Order: sequence, then C-alpha cells, then structure tokens
Amino acid sequence: MDLRLFRNIGIIAHIDAGKTTVTERILFYTGREYRIGEVEEGTATMDWMAEEKARGITITAAVTTVQWRDHRINITDTPGHVDFTCEVERSLRALDGAIGIFDGCAGVEAQSETVWRQADRYGIPRIAFVNKLDKTGADFEHAVDTLRTRLGATPLVMTLPVGAERGFRGVIDVLAGELVEFSEEDEGRTMVRGPMPPALAARAARAREAVIEQACEHSEELLAKYLDGAALEREEIERALRAGVLRGAILPVYCGAAVRNKGVQLLLDGVVSFLPSPIDRGEVTGTSPDGAKMLTRRPSPDAPFAALVFKLQFDPHGAILFTRIYSGRVRCGQQVFVAGKRLKTRVGKIFRMHAEAREELDSAGAGDIVAMRGLKDVATGDTLCDVREPILLAGISFPETVVSQAIEPKSAAERDRLIECLGYLAQEDPTFAWRTDEETGQLIISGMGELHLEVNVHRLVEDWRVKVVVGKPRVWYRQTIGAEAEAAAEFEKELGARRHFARLTVKVVPDGGRVKPTIAIKLDPRRVPREFWPAIEEGLHGAIAGGGYLGFPWIYLRAEVTDGEIRVGETTAVAFAAAAQEAFDAATAKAKSVLLEPIMNFDIFVPVEYYGTVSSDMTRRRGEIHETQIVGAGQRIGGKVPLAETFGYISTLRSLTQGRGTMTLEPCGFAPAPPEVAARFDF
Repeated sequence: MDLRLFRNIGIIAHIDAGKTTVTERILFYTGREYRIGEVEEGTATMDWMAEEKARGITITAAVTTVQWRDHRINITDTPGHVDFTCEVERSLRALDGAIGIFDGCAGVEAQSETVWRQADRYGIPRIAFVNKLDKTGADFEHAVDTLRTRLGATPLVMTLPVGAERGFRGVIDVLAGELVEFSEEDEGRTMVRGPMPPALAARAARAREAVIEQACEHSEELLAKYLDGAALEREEIERALRAGVLRGAILPVYCGAAVRNKGVQLLLDGVVSFLPSPIDRGEVTGTSPDGAKMLTRRPSPDAPFAALVFKLQFDPHGAILFTRIYSGRVRCGQQVFVAGKRLKTRVGKIFRMHAEAREELDSAGAGDIVAMRGLKDVATGDTLCDVREPILLAGISFPETVVSQAIEPKSAAERDRLIECLGYLAQEDPTFAWRTDEETGQLIISGMGELHLEVNVHRLVEDWRVKVVVGKPRVWYRQTIGAEAEAAAEFEKELGARRHFARLTVKVVPDGGRVKPTIAIKLDPRRVPREFWPAIEEGLHGAIAGGGYLGFPWIYLRAEVTDGEIRVGETTAVAFAAAAQEAFDAATAKAKSVLLEPIMNFDIFVPVEYYGTVSSDMTRRRGEIHETQIVGAGQRIGGKVPLAETFGYISTLRSLTQGRGTMTLEPCGFAPAPPEVAARFDF
C-alpha cells in the first residue's frame, strides 16, 4: 500500500472530554465495528480491560486500524487521566499526528495542556475536535478561544455548530458552504447536506474567508490566484492548508457531539486531508550503536529495517511488544538486532491489533504499527533494526514517580509470586516501580498518583490472583544539596587472598537544570587509568540510588570525580566502586541536604457560589492560587499545591460543593519542604 495513504494518529485529551466516545464512532462509521460501543455501558471496544469497563475511564492506550477514503488509519486511543501519562508519552513518540478532543463547555483543561506539551515535544501536527456541544453551557466560541489563549495555537474553524445545547442539530461545512445533518435513524451514519441557513450565512462567510487567508499564507500560487479574483477549488485550498498544518502553524478545528453521533465523519475527512503520512514526516534520525555517527532511515519498505518498541504488555503467553516500524520490512522468524543492548533476537509472531483482538500477519513494513511476540530481553524504548545495518533511535523519557505505599502478600508463601508480578507491572509501565525497604524489608510500590497505584494493586489481585495487603499512600520525597562540597575517601581492605586499594575525591555541585543527577569524571588518566572509570561510575550510580541516610533519591545535583590515587598491584575495580560510593556519601553529608516534596498543578472547577469556600480550603493546604476564570456557570481555579496535601481531597471537594466540584492534578516538579515537614526526617 502507498505510504502516502497511511495515517498514524493518536486521540489525546483531558479526562472525560470524550476521546473513547469519538473513537467508538470512528470504528462504527468506518465499518470496523457493526455497532457503537458506549463507555457508560461498559461496551466500548477500545476500553477492553476489566478495570477500564468498571471505572469508565481509559487506563491503557489501545491500538486499532480503520479504512477511510482509501486511507489506512492506525489509531491509538490514549488515557486522559494524568496518572496514566506514561501511555500518552510513549504513544506520541510512535505517532505522526494527533486529534485533540476538547469539551465544548470547558474548552482547554489542565490535562489538555499537558498532552499538548507532550505532542509539542515530538513536533506532531494536530487537528482539534470540540465535542459535547449538546451539553448545557456549551460554548463553541469560548472553546476555540481557549485553544488560542491557553495553547498558543492558531485555530482555524472548518465546521461551525448549528444550534446549541439540546438544540444542537448539525454543522456547517465551512469550505462547502453547506449544512450537514446526521440521520438519527441509522445512528448518524447517513449525512444529509443542504443549503446554508440564512441566519448563519454571514458567520460562515467570515469563517471561510479566514480559511482562505490562512491557505494563501502557505501557498504563493494560491495567493496569486486569489488576488486575480479566480475561483479557488476546495482541493487546492486544502492542499495549501495541509502545508501549514504539517509545519505546526495551523490547527484545523471541527465540532460536534460524538455521543449524539454528530460531526465525526467530517473529522475523519480532516484526518485524511491534513494529518501527515509517514512520507510527510520524512526520515527518522538515529545514531550508530556506539553513538559515534548520525544515521537516517527513509520511510520506505526498501530501506534497512528500523523500528521502535513503544509499549510492552503481558498476557498469559508472555510479552507483546507494540512497535512502530519506521523503515524496511520484518517477517516472522526473522532475526533482528536490539541496538541499545547489542544483542540479537528473533521475531516470533506479528499482529495487527484491534484493542485486545489480534490479526496475525506474515510480515509488516514501514509505516505499520504492530505487535510482536517472541523477542527476548526487549523493553519499552528499545530499537529493533537490521542486523547488518544497525541504528539506535532516540528512546522515551518518563516522569519521576511521586507516590508510594507498602504492599505485602497475605501469606509468606506468596511473596515470590508477588515479586514476580510486580516485575511484570514495572516492565509494562515505566512510571510504576517497586523496591524492598532495606531497613524494614517491606515491599514498596511507587507511581504517579493514588489512582495509578490503586489500579495496579487491583490488577495484581484480579489478573494475577495475588492476595495482598497495602498501606496508605505516602509522598515519595526527594533530596538535593544546599551547597557545593567535596570529600575524599580511601578504600583499603583485604578480601580473600588479595588486597584492594583505591582513593578518590568527589565534588557534588547543585544542578537545578536537571532532575536526574549527572556524573562527570575529570580524572587524569595518568593517575587513574581509564580501565577503572566504569567501576567509578557504577559506584556513584549506586550511591545516588541509595539516597544517603535519608533514603530518598537524589535529584538536581552533579557529581564530579576530581582526583584519585592507585597502588600498583593492589588497585582494583571493586576498590574504586567502593571508594566512589564513600566519597559521594561524605560529600553530600557536608553539602547540607535539602528535603524536596513533589508539587502538583491543580485545576479545580466548581459552581461560582462555592469559589470562596474551596479557595480558602486550598490555601489552608499550602496551595497557591495562580489563576481564576469564569467558565459558564462555574469558576475555574488553577494553581500549585504540595502532593502531601491532596490525598483524599476529591472526597473533601465533593463534600464542600455538594458533589458538584471536580479536580485534576498534574506533577510539576519539586520544591523545598517547609521546616515542619523536614523535621519529621531528623535533619
């Protein structure tokens, strides 16, 4: 199939904006499903996990493939809840374009901004769909304005709503100048085009003029034709707009009410007309496995094979690897190279996914998003490539965990099984981690929020049948240093029949620009040969992970190895690793540790009459209010608050607002904990 007819897109949005509802209509109108699945009824195709059906939310990104206007569209429906941002991050890394879904009442919401920034990082062209225009309080103009003011986008209205709230009946196709209504007899499958309602003619004309002006900005040929007064064909206008969308300069905006089956087909037309194909995205760039030189791969089945594993999922038969193929072709049974790990493995089976259903394939090529089984020692972010022409693609970075809780099996006999299953969960989800507390021996799990941990515990119980007891969620603090400091350490010990010696000096320097600590070895190779440097790095990594006497991970610092000493015949790698750890611990002890607590962005929506009560309560919780905005009959409150003050707050908010308030939280970094908090840890 011609790669120009491929679209690899994601559906991204704030929770409850209607992502899965839109996706279910896409499946129906493209003929992929014979009936419409509903989130509220637990029948949505894309929310296939039992936990998703029970909660009515998307937890894991689901992949499917549909056909529309002779195009193959690979769709990834992503979660909207911030606790599952990992799913959005890794999906966007593998996609070429995206549809942003926005609530017609609220417009851009907190998580909308988060996923938008994630898409910005990967330079992904987008179109927008303003959904739920049948809701009370829906305001299309306000929603479009928030795209401009909160996202910095240049929205370009392609469809206009006809009617509002319960009276919403259809849309105006701006370029065609026609009213489009959707038959209720066949659940919106039939579109009826008719003349423009006279009352909307002026508004539609202004919208069309804005579209043509934007198109002319991206095509000199079209501009010349327009200035000459010649008629402009729809195809040439869309071609010019497409150039602007691919550059990220234009955001085409469609509208509708997916739950009432209105507006989705025109959105699909927008996907085909404006979002990029793999050819439009161009060559993918990487490096040689040793990092020595830059390499590229063309989006062509004839180029050397290169692919990125962006998601791993376990089932009773083992691991399934969701993979984006950027170039070349791969077949079942073929040996491939895992560039970052410098190992070879073999592809067992290849599947095209439709949520949890699988269609087995003999091969897959450039532009495909498929699942593979049988590959050994492969993880999320790994590059698969041609054995003879290896390339290492950029991986995927994930945020730090912020919440932890103790977990134990109900019986000692199940401890090994629990540890095994925790390992599976951590492999599936890079934002979920577990460890054993060195002092208490307890198992500790960490994640992105209360819901994130709750869902994973539920999976342990229901999917893997491990009976567990969990403690209350607690903040997973961090620490940094308050000043620069330097210390030396000497390791001299007889182990076995050999003497081991090494001496090192380590300096620690505050580095607020990087969350993860960095290491710089500034040694004279004549004093400390390079053969010992990997052991020194290993020792420093161990010290950083150890967290000193507080036990919290170090962040915002740089460790520099400035001097060292050896003894011929006695110096070993073991000695240098131990000396590095001791020198680091001594330097950080001198540098005045600073306890850091995770800070969250909060976005609260309440009826106006509860604004004073809620804002006062949030201030009492050490929250800082940075933004307030009237939205319809409600008040939006935005700001920052320590994570420790938010546990159980949803219940409090509902109590304060008689069940009418909502809140979303998003990690935004770390800040020094106040003295009363730090005092709990014996500083």
